Amino acid sequence: MKFSLNLKKSMIGFCLLIGIVPFLVIGVYSYQVASDNLSRKAFDQLTAVRDIKDHGIEDRIEVWFSNLDMLASDEYVLEAFEAISEYLASGGTKGDQVDLESTWYNSLHDNYFKHFERYVETLGFYDAFIMDPEGRVLFTVTRESDLGQNLASGWLRNSSLAKAWKQALRSGSGQVFVDFEPYAPSNGIPAAFIAQPVYHKGELVCVAALQISLTRLNNFMQSRAGMGRTGEAYLVGQDNLMRSDSALYPEQTVAASFANPEKNRVESDAVRKALEGETGAEIITDFEGNQVLAAYSPVSIGDTTWALIANVDRDEAFAAVDQLRRDMIIVGAVIFVVIILAAIVFINRELLRPFTALQTFAHKVAEGDLDATPEGRFKPELADLRDSIFSMVGNLKAKMGEAEQKSVEASQQADKAQSALTEAEAQQQKVRNLLETMKEIADQANVIAERVSSSTDQLAAQVEQVSRGAEMQRDRVGETATAMEQMNSTVMEVASNASNASANSDRAKEKAASGAAVVNEVVQAINRVNQLAERLKDNTQTLGSEAESINQVMNVISDIADQTNLLALNAAIEAARAGEAGRGFAVVADEVRKLAEKTMSATKEVGDNIGRVQDAARMNMESVDQAVGAVSDATEKANESGAALREIVGLVEESATQVTGIATAAEEQSAASEQINQSVEEINRIVAETAEGMVQSAQAVQELSTMADELRNLIRQLNVEDQNLS
Repeated sequence: MKFSLNLKKSMIGFCLLIGIVPFLVIGVYSYQVASDNLSRKAFDQLTAVRDIKDHGIEDRIEVWFSNLDMLASDEYVLEAFEAISEYLASGGTKGDQVDLESTWYNSLHDNYFKHFERYVETLGFYDAFIMDPEGRVLFTVTRESDLGQNLASGWLRNSSLAKAWKQALRSGSGQVFVDFEPYAPSNGIPAAFIAQPVYHKGELVCVAALQISLTRLNNFMQSRAGMGRTGEAYLVGQDNLMRSDSALYPEQTVAASFANPEKNRVESDAVRKALEGETGAEIITDFEGNQVLAAYSPVSIGDTTWALIANVDRDEAFAAVDQLRRDMIIVGAVIFVVIILAAIVFINRELLRPFTALQTFAHKVAEGDLDATPEGRFKPELADLRDSIFSMVGNLKAKMGEAEQKSVEASQQADKAQSALTEAEAQQQKVRNLLETMKEIADQANVIAERVSSSTDQLAAQVEQVSRGAEMQRDRVGETATAMEQMNSTVMEVASNASNASANSDRAKEKAASGAAVVNEVVQAINRVNQLAERLKDNTQTLGSEAESINQVMNVISDIADQTNLLALNAAIEAARAGEAGRGFAVVADEVRKLAEKTMSATKEVGDNIGRVQDAARMNMESVDQAVGAVSDATEKANESGAALREIVGLVEESATQVTGIATAAEEQSAASEQINQSVEEINRIVAETAEGMVQSAQAVQELSTMADELRNLIRQLNVEDQNLS
């Protein structure tokens, strides 16, 4: 049945809920913990591989530079360099290309080859070099095409070996590293070099260098012990190109990276972070587009940084996690099925069968069979439920008998109620007639109340309008009174100012008259100054003429002194010719010459003084001329000032007369405004009394309106009661 089916589903669902939910919670939690531990183990294992590779690379770099130092300190380097230098010195100049075909050079090379070969065969380098300070490659182990070339000017001047040679010379006594790049003498295979200058007794002798073996580096990096099926480690340079070959992808090699940088560039978050100096582990996408676990760290070689990447495919790294998830899903499914079957069997046997029997018993009772009994085996709790239902059915039978008895009694009471209802209808008709009469009276009273209310409303409106008008009139009269007071004050102030202006005009007339007299006196004084200036000009001209006459006299004196000096000089010459007899005459002539020179000097000084006097006289004359012109202008301006003052006197007299008239009119206007002000105050008082009366009228009208409303309310209540009674 439907009841049993729904209950069955509900109870199975409830049992599954309380059984499966804890199982799911514990399972998910266990899976999460186990998954985290396994993931951490995978990262830790990969990090350990990265650390091993990192330490191995650092150890190899340290060995590289240690072997380089050993090469630079090797006495055979100095011996071989000196032998080859002597050979070159005998057949050419410094910087010339080495003749590699000569028997003597081949003999030298063979002598030192066995010793330097161990750097390649034993120590694992690709090649060893000896270069002179001029850039010539004097010795190599492999004897490739770089032997004998000039790194300073030859076709290898831009190669990585040339860079190592140059940096070693600049470093002084340090060691340098030049990163991988294609190297033509080694068939274009990318090559890296380390170099160090060689000194003997404090002087630079040559440069020793070692070429890093890419094969040895790849052998170490491609060792995949402990890295599983998809794990590998590789190096990436600062240009995002490979520095070691991939162990899993043959196309990802150092040579392929440099041959096609755009296609084979390795750009991932792990590489970027490692080149930035960071160390860590995370899930990334590798150069093949696969999801991998990557552990990364930086590797420093001098000023160069490589990125060390150790990665393993995500599926392989998390294989244990995936297997755990699959196992838990299978086990959970089995447990789920077992729980469902057990729940179905238990619920069907222990719950559904007893409930079905009770349901059948309830249906029979519902169909009217009150003598039916429930059948079947019941648990104690369900047996109590069965007994309760059976007892309920017995009580139901008893209640049904009581209900039939009550039905008979109700029929008798209904007959009595019908008789009382007939009497009540007769009384109701009488009351209805009385209410009709009262309703007519109430309607008439309501009409009268409506008329009174309407009249009081109109009267209230008119009173309100008149009151507002009175209020406005009172406000306007108040404003008028205020304005009249302000105007009266202004008129009084105008009258006072007019009186003051009249007095000031009288004083101005007196001052103008005094000024006119003073200007007349100034004009007379300026005329006298003008006369004195004319006299001074004449005297200055006379002084200039006299000084000019003195200057002419001084010119005559100067000419006489010149002639006297010339005569004295001639006399001295003649005295010298006369010998002893003319000595006394020579003395006199010399004195005369000195006197003439003094005269000329004095005359020159007087002439200079007279010149300055003349210049001063000329300047005085110019100044006097300017003064005369200024006095003339002053005289003219003084005359104009006198005329202007006379006009001012006349205007001041006229203004004084007008101001006196203004003062008189202002006083009369002040008296009239005072009378107007008194009238306005009287009007304001009357308007205030009117407004107060209108307020009282409005209050009386309001009381009348209130009483009309109360009358209407009484009539409305009467109508309501009438309706209720109806």
